[in-house]
Amino acid sequence: MNRAFKKITAAFLALAFVLSASAAGFAAPVASAGIPPASAWGDGNPVVVVPGIGMSDVSLYDDQGNRIPNEGTFKDKWKVLNLCTDDLMNDIWKLVPRLLMSIILQRDCGLSKTVREYMPGMFKYAKHDLNGKPVENVKAIEKNYPLSQFSEEDRADFFGMMPMEKFSNLVGEDKIYLFNFPPFSNTYDQAKRLDEFIQMVKSQTGYKQVSLVPLSLGGVVTNAYFDLYLDKGDVAKVVNVVSAQGGSYVFADLVSKNYASNSAELFYKDMMPQLMNGYQGYLINLALRLLPKRVFNNVLDAAFDVVRSDFFVNTPSMWSIVPADRYPALADTYLGDSAHAVIREQTDRYYAYQSTLRERTNDLLEKGIKIYNIAGYGFNFGHGWGDYQYFQFFACAENINSDGIIQLTSTAMGTYACAPGTTLPADYTQQNLYCHNPAHNHISPDRVVDASTCWLPEQTWYFTGQHHEIAGNDVAVTLACILLGTDTITDIYSNPDFPQFNGSRNSKRIVRDYLPKAEALLSGGTLSAADAAQLQAAVDDANAMLASMVADDAQCDAVEARLYDLLVKAGVYQKPAPPSTFETLFTQALKATGEKLYDRFGPCGFSEIPGKIIHF
Repeated sequence: MNRAFKKITAAFLALAFVLSASAAGFAAPVASAGIPPASAWGDGNPVVVVPGIGMSDVSLYDDQGNRIPNEGTFKDKWKVLNLCTDDLMNDIWKLVPRLLMSIILQRDCGLSKTVREYMPGMFKYAKHDLNGKPVENVKAIEKNYPLSQFSEEDRADFFGMMPMEKFSNLVGEDKIYLFNFPPFSNTYDQAKRLDEFIQMVKSQTGYKQVSLVPLSLGGVVTNAYFDLYLDKGDVAKVVNVVSAQGGSYVFADLVSKNYASNSAELFYKDMMPQLMNGYQGYLINLALRLLPKRVFNNVLDAAFDVVRSDFFVNTPSMWSIVPADRYPALADTYLGDSAHAVIREQTDRYYAYQSTLRERTNDLLEKGIKIYNIAGYGFNFGHGWGDYQYFQFFACAENINSDGIIQLTSTAMGTYACAPGTTLPADYTQQNLYCHNPAHNHISPDRVVDASTCWLPEQTWYFTGQHHEIAGNDVAVTLACILLGTDTITDIYSNPDFPQFNGSRNSKRIVRDYLPKAEALLSGGTLSAADAAQLQAAVDDANAMLASMVADDAQCDAVEARLYDLLVKAGVYQKPAPPSTFETLFTQALKATGEKLYDRFGPCGFSEIPGKIIHF
């Protein structure tokens, strides 16, 4: 594979990981089947949500602890990255000529210099020093009080990310807490903050223990917390929801520049049309050929160097995402010098914990902590939408089973699954590494997963075809709520409504938008009798589906489409206009041109095509 395209847009790929990991969250469980009665919820422990990237508000503070304006895009607060682009925008008049001259002369006329000059300042609010501490005084906006005391804005934000209304009503909003932490941070510093937060929750509620809900990156902070504070005995239960306990191969592949064998084809042919509707993606495919590959190589080298050295290498939380089997080699490469000795000591400690995670999990169990896992599987890395799709560039996307962002071995405690799109061999029998009861069947119905290889095979649930964005799966969320709020489910055999293996569905739009609008229409009395009957039947079908704990994505899509069409008919929504004939033909022409160029000449700039013709 050509050197230039083994670095496929390293800068935005790096950002894609951190932007995407915010996907995990909760959605309001609507279904009634399998939900214990209110009396079963009893007097459960307070719940502390340890969220993933994009779920915590962070801000810049002065030395007195006051929030102050900053120089980034978001002047008050932000969730993931707050890029500082003022210098770049102020000097844009200098940069445009460099781009134009590079295109005209087909060589690097200062583009890579521009990247090295301006990119470091863009990441100033995510940077860390050689002690693994933030360069700027960026902190999470703490919410040292329960959900019941959130402001109206914060409450809306909380339920917007994690609509847990059903759960909050059953448990009580005075016992639901959100632990905020910056996504780019010192992992063990955040673990210490989590301990302080738990002590505060205990003091405010009068309870001796709490239940933790690690979501995605929250699993990393939770790991570090138990490394430091297990013996305190402050945690009674852990419900891991797509938790990155074992890291993600996406980040390891990024740092090691380990790209997929088809990365060049993705870059020049497939990726942009996936990300952009209509002709825009195909037009960008052609525009990428305005520069020769050697210029792209220079620019991507510069971008990757900045992102790696100024953004990732000094940030302990990013190292905590590296899987244990990949850490030693990467740490030797990027943290092996004396300048990084302090950071290396911190990351080595986390590696020591993560590399013995099974034994550490047993330590938790011996302390009486109940542990449950909820995970999705069935996808290559990058399968999905938006930022997910960038992950197709990495080598891990070719044969590792994941939820699109995190591999199943990480979210489901070592579980073995064959590559997406394949099944276990016909003569395969479950390995029974951690389940020794021959009567138990832990092979998934689709013959992809062997749950007997999971460290906790009786306390782990799997949802096939489930993206890391698990918020829309009301079945998975209902299960998580029951595990947190009651003791009615202790293993995969406790409730037949929640078998070990289930499907996926995204009912978020149905629950949040379509059903409320449909019910408002029906109660308003403005529909004709025939239209009202049709809409009522669609509402009944939707509620019947939501009452079932059998998740079926195709059924959910059909229910959603039916409701939407009837709401369009009633004037609530308007379907987007189809593309014009010209736009359709233009798109087809661009698509055909781009595909023929790639099939004939491969990854190269327009100026390099004559050389390929002569060589041919």
